[in-house]
Amino acid sequence: MSIRHSADSSRPSRRALFGLAGGLGAAGLLARSQPESRERSGVSGSTSGAFLTPGSRHSDQIPNVTLLTQSGRAVRLYDDLVRDSQVLLSFMYVRCNGVCPASSQAMQDLREPLQRELGAGVRLISLTLDPERDRPADLADYAGRFGSPHEDHPEPGMAPWYFLTGTAEDIESVRVALGYRDPDPVIDADRSRHAAMFTFGNDLTNRWGTLPVGLSPAQTLSGVLRVLGTTHAQRYSHLPRPS
Repeated sequence: MSIRHSADSSRPSRRALFGLAGGLGAAGLLARSQPESRERSGVSGSTSGAFLTPGSRHSDQIPNVTLLTQSGRAVRLYDDLVRDSQVLLSFMYVRCNGVCPASSQAMQDLREPLQRELGAGVRLISLTLDPERDRPADLADYAGRFGSPHEDHPEPGMAPWYFLTGTAEDIESVRVALGYRDPDPVIDADRSRHAAMFTFGNDLTNRWGTLPVGLSPAQTLSGVLRVLGTTHAQRYSHLPRPS
């Protein structure tokens, strides 16, 4: 599943946005399953995203790689952070002066309302696109700008936020598995092209979606809750109109 971007790196094309959102949404709606015990390796399964087999979950495509948090703790991406949880995933890198700060701010805006609505089962995940330079200490400094220098000690009322780094190969496998890629190798090599959206999902209900950075906080929250939420009010809340 590819994301094609327009000349403005902060604004993905309408076709790309609808394609990815539709694909992830359809996967969640058509292939709901009860949680089951699955052996997972550090390598993702099929990343075509075309169909899910009975009993599978969209998260089967997420590599269970070992990454490092901003505090230097090793975690398995699926086993420790995604399994049976409600998650938001985005990409960023510390030296990005373009869309990354806006992406991170959009995530920050969701921390308090999502914690209030969903409780302890929700967490935010930001993965660096520059793992060769962004080590845990760099991520801790960056995360501190958003009040999350240590993932295990969030501010009261805020959802925990994990900033992750690892080997270039492992980060790349996650990026490709989540569909943050472009068939044009020149465009694909531009890190800033992959930081203008975020993906979110409820692994228990197998519902996933994606949204671009730049919507109002109210629009973003309502859209995310429709996918992550389980109550009638969350799933069918009014969607605010664009201003």
